[in-house]
Amino acid sequence: MEQDLWGNSVTKQGSFFVYHDESIPNKRWLLIGLLFVPKHRKDNVLKTLEYYRQQENYWGEIHFSALPGSFGGQYGAKARVARHWMRSYQNGLCQDAFFSVLAVDRYSPAFDHHRFSKDFHAYNRFTAMALKAGIVWHLGPYAYEEVELFFVSDAKDRASRPDQDIVDNFEEYIPYRADLDSFLAKLKGKRYPKLEMGPVQLRDSAKDELLQLTDLLLGATQEALVARSTKPTKLELGHMVCAWCRDLQNKPWEQNYKMHRKFSLWAFPDADGRPYNNPSLALTQDIGPPLF
Repeated sequence: MEQDLWGNSVTKQGSFFVYHDESIPNKRWLLIGLLFVPKHRKDNVLKTLEYYRQQENYWGEIHFSALPGSFGGQYGAKARVARHWMRSYQNGLCQDAFFSVLAVDRYSPAFDHHRFSKDFHAYNRFTAMALKAGIVWHLGPYAYEEVELFFVSDAKDRASRPDQDIVDNFEEYIPYRADLDSFLAKLKGKRYPKLEMGPVQLRDSAKDELLQLTDLLLGATQEALVARSTKPTKLELGHMVCAWCRDLQNKPWEQNYKMHRKFSLWAFPDADGRPYNNPSLALTQDIGPPLF
């Protein structure tokens, strides 16, 4: 515990927005993306994103799946904004917005298909797992004793939302599980902050820039992982993520992008039922973009 100038104990606290998105590109993979934005840096991130919108005079929703095939011309403005955002993230914005992707491999022999009675139960549980891991990996170096979280999810596009005749308890489950994970970690003597987390906020991504940034980062990571698109725009952004992942395999002080603990892609489960880093990327056969 920190102390002030007079030797009094001071609790080290942090406050973060966590933006959530998920994607199911095929029958094998379920991807969950979380963007951690410190509350006091949120305005800086928003101003940066707005700056590139102004450059291109484009104000529509940035949605990875809807990117055009070309960066050129009037209709390429959406893709140019997306590329600006990705380059900005790579060149320093990642210091103010930490992004984590959990890739759940449902083809792994260790994946237990019988553990969850409904698909959305699995999605909810893996989102909670991604949140816990993100807190440990991205926030751990700051040694917070208490962390306030504002969890924001897309109201209209969450892939795990079931049919209307089934009750999805996502909004209640995530805060409950986050609180339980904090309690269990403390009980085991592990270094983990006490969490203060309100109800999950559901927002329309078309009206939320940081949900759009989350979607873009997740979509580009998905492209790096599965390479399902042939559009040059999506391939270029996917190759950027490939370059990040290669760079992260270097020692932190030797990395070009300085993304250690700022960007992470990890997978679950391996053959032994454990999480693992550096999942195989479908785009690694190509060299990818130059360093910016």
